[in-house]
Amino acid sequence: MGSCTLIVNPSSGGEKAPGYLGLMKAQLSKMFEEVTVKETGKQDDAKQFAHEAAMLGHEAVFCMGGDGTVNETINGLAAAGKNVSFGFVPMGTVNDLARAVGIPLEPEQAIGMLSNAALIDLDIGKVNDRYFVSNVAAGAIPEAVEEVSVEQKTKYGPLAYFLEGGKALANQELHRFRFTVDGEAFTQESPLILIALTNSIASFESFMPQAKVDDGKMRMVVFKEFNLLDSLKLLPQLIRGEIKTSDTVIYKSFTHATIAVADGEKLITNVDGDKGPTFPLEIEILPSFIKVYAPAAS
Repeated sequence: MGSCTLIVNPSSGGEKAPGYLGLMKAQLSKMFEEVTVKETGKQDDAKQFAHEAAMLGHEAVFCMGGDGTVNETINGLAAAGKNVSFGFVPMGTVNDLARAVGIPLEPEQAIGMLSNAALIDLDIGKVNDRYFVSNVAAGAIPEAVEEVSVEQKTKYGPLAYFLEGGKALANQELHRFRFTVDGEAFTQESPLILIALTNSIASFESFMPQAKVDDGKMRMVVFKEFNLLDSLKLLPQLIRGEIKTSDTVIYKSFTHATIAVADGEKLITNVDGDKGPTFPLEIEILPSFIKVYAPAAS
């Protein structure tokens, strides 16, 4: 049956994660001979714990937390370069990867799912020296996301990001980007760039319906000059999952890209909900890089 490590972020889910620890340990004890529990206390703990577990030869690593905890765990496993399976119980505000692979958002149901889960292939992305499982954003919204408080997330949930993002786009600042996407070079002024690995962005599950977690592709959406009229045109397309056909964006399906800011601006990026690397960016996909526990029907 092997051994596994369980990484718990005690502050996730409004500090409710520890309340599900007993149930999760009981479930994992049915699947593995040895279960090691690690509790995070600071940034990068989950990354370190996952890396250590992989190097010790553990068969699987699980985590209980939000998108940030999931991202850190994946970064630790990817850096180790070992054949280790991954599982998680979503306990964050957005939980994009859980939505993409069909894991229940209710912790008790997500834990119960593990009793008959299947291991499915999962693509991950790499941006500079960081790995990601959901998305990379640059421009207006990443700056706004940095301003979202814990209180806002608790009160409004994923809507908090949309509210701040809407304010940022309303007061947009255009940036001149230089792109090379699968060998095609072009320049575009834009207030916002989004790169998606899965269908779900900021809990909006119909954002990129054609995206699959194991199709070996990423999707890039480069917003053109954005105003109130554009937003009124774009909203119905977003709801219908038709953003790729909108004349307000440039859409690319790709495997490798480099992006630079033409005038050398110090723009921040956002990777899976947390602050990411600075420009220039090199982004690539790592197809079927890891196996993840998901509902058998996924």
